[in-house]
Amino acid sequence: MAGTERNLLWKKHGFSVGDLLGGIAGGAAALPQSMGLGVVLFTAIGLDAAAGASAGLLGAAVLSLGSGMVGATRGMISAPNGPVTMLLVASLATLVAGGVEVSDLPLALSIILLLAGIVQFLIGIAGGGQLVKYIPFPVVAGLVTGIGILMILSQARSLTGSLSQMLDDIWMGIPVVTAVITLAGIVVTRRYIPKLPSVISGSLVGIAGFHLLTQFTPGAFPAAWVVGDIPSLHGIAGVPELSAVRQLPFPDILAAALAVALLASIDSLLTAVIADGRTGLRHDARHELAVQGMSQIMIGLLGGLGGGGTKGSTLVAIEGGGRRWSAVVAGLVFLSLLLFIGPVGRLLPVSVLAGVIIYVGASMLDVNIFGWMSTRRLRMDAIVAITVVVTTLVYDLLVGLVVGVVGSVLLFIRGLLLQPVLHDRASGKERRSLKERGGEERHLLDEYGDRIVYAELRGNLFFGTADRLFTELMSDLDRPVWMVINMRRVQHIDTSALHILRQMAARLQHNGGTMVYANVYKHTSGTRKIHKAFTQLGGTLGLPMVKTFKSTDAALEYAEDSLLHSLNWQPPAAGKRVALIANNLCADLNSTTIEALSGVLRPLSLDRKARVYTQGDHGDAVYLVLEGEIETRLPTGLYHYKRIAKIGPGGYFGSVAFLQPGPRSTTAVVTAKAELLMLSRTALGSLEQSGNRKAAHLILQSIVKTVTGQLRWAREELARIESN
Repeated sequence: MAGTERNLLWKKHGFSVGDLLGGIAGGAAALPQSMGLGVVLFTAIGLDAAAGASAGLLGAAVLSLGSGMVGATRGMISAPNGPVTMLLVASLATLVAGGVEVSDLPLALSIILLLAGIVQFLIGIAGGGQLVKYIPFPVVAGLVTGIGILMILSQARSLTGSLSQMLDDIWMGIPVVTAVITLAGIVVTRRYIPKLPSVISGSLVGIAGFHLLTQFTPGAFPAAWVVGDIPSLHGIAGVPELSAVRQLPFPDILAAALAVALLASIDSLLTAVIADGRTGLRHDARHELAVQGMSQIMIGLLGGLGGGGTKGSTLVAIEGGGRRWSAVVAGLVFLSLLLFIGPVGRLLPVSVLAGVIIYVGASMLDVNIFGWMSTRRLRMDAIVAITVVVTTLVYDLLVGLVVGVVGSVLLFIRGLLLQPVLHDRASGKERRSLKERGGEERHLLDEYGDRIVYAELRGNLFFGTADRLFTELMSDLDRPVWMVINMRRVQHIDTSALHILRQMAARLQHNGGTMVYANVYKHTSGTRKIHKAFTQLGGTLGLPMVKTFKSTDAALEYAEDSLLHSLNWQPPAAGKRVALIANNLCADLNSTTIEALSGVLRPLSLDRKARVYTQGDHGDAVYLVLEGEIETRLPTGLYHYKRIAKIGPGGYFGSVAFLQPGPRSTTAVVTAKAELLMLSRTALGSLEQSGNRKAAHLILQSIVKTVTGQLRWAREELARIESN
């Protein structure tokens, strides 16, 4: 490999000073939170604070090392976090309420994390990370806010005990004062020392304040005020006894594991998205969740505290320059502290960690969800978010998570229901086929065109949206109309929607109308023929008759021809020859002019598939169709094209190049053996020179009138498309 290529790879994947500094900063920022959350969980289940701090450090080390080695998200620091910890607290409280002995809770915790890791790993390798991303923001905001409140309340309860004792002995209020000092230190140093992680600086201020205050106590302070000696790798769980495992309520444990896996996945992916926003890179959700799951399994085996991505420490690491290897550096920082920080725990006040947890909980509160209530568009989202918050507080985090998942499903269905399915509706007067019509036919379609209804659908058709479509088109279904349904923008049709579409067709047929479908794709309805789809539903007795066409233009042409036939007007068939006098060009010409015109026209006879002219050919002639059928096409590829117009007997084409000679913009193809008459600019000039100047001017005026009408139609069509 060339030296330049090696340097580029090293720059992309190699270790840098930024990784070192960012990893140390991110690890330092996550340190107090990891230890504090470990203390919260372990004291809640009756274990000592030192064991909790050790479990938090162990979880942070395993998570950051595992995630960092894979590098699926650049710059992300993983460690115990509030959502997972509070969910574990709620889960263990549920087990205790169900009769599990307190002595069995550490084993239950390990099994929950082990199973959660397996589920998270499966979510990752199955590509479930993409589904987790689609959980609506209001649900996530409500869940995170509820978790933040629970974190604050969990520490407030422990500090309230000190306040009550403070009434008897003022020195017993030192933990409360220390927590306040810690919070103040975090806020102040964040403003005046922005380069230093505020959680670290605030913790140092709180530790200093605690030890300063304890110098004035009348005696030794209680040992419970500090964490104490932190055991090194205290919790290697090993293989539990089978009898102890069998005593645990596995349905409750499995439910807790599923909830932890889902919540940890959501939080990790949210953190990954935040990291991407700062680094400008893209995370790999599949690999990230898989390695997070493997790390969770290891934590369960070692007896640590699970978690996931941590937003604050991730931002600190990235701002410090961390990218590819910063998480590994942070993991090594956690591991080093776990091995050597033991005696320092005797100097670390529990109240300082409580202050950190309160700060982290407060930073998770999303007060904007209450402001959404004042905006009509956001009111439903606010109700969902507030419902999740209240459910989390009144019941527990597990119930809140279930409500959040149900809420996400309801929001998804609500979003689908609110999407307009009827993209465009027009009558036959406004929406015409590309087939060129004679003057009488145009007059009839202008007068009776409202008996043709054009409806373009979009989105997903299921029981809710299809029923609304039925209601919106009800007035048209009760009339004897030809209803053209364009399915080009429809993405999916379920069985319920097909049943409703069949009801619509039956209602229209009962009222003397006909349902016509266009652009029906196999991937949306399972077949290209709507009639076949109706048959597959069963109950074929009295099945309504419908028509299906490959294109919208063909469907509109069928509806127009059917309408004209019902008015006792028979459009000329492609095989029927019409006289020159019946051509649209001659509609406004007198017999003298038509006779003069016939003398300069050159006849052409062309077989099917022959080309009258090709795009790019020089053109200066107009062609009158006596018999057969011509399509003008705009090529869009080697074998693909867009049909611009269809000209049958009595029509003519090529007007633009006749008025302004030059390269042809379209290709004219014979679709049914044709007899044509060609009028060139040279022939028109010879007519003028022969003394028939008035006839030449009248012919030119007729062509200009046609082109003007076509331009007006094109402008109206563009305006209609723009409005949709």
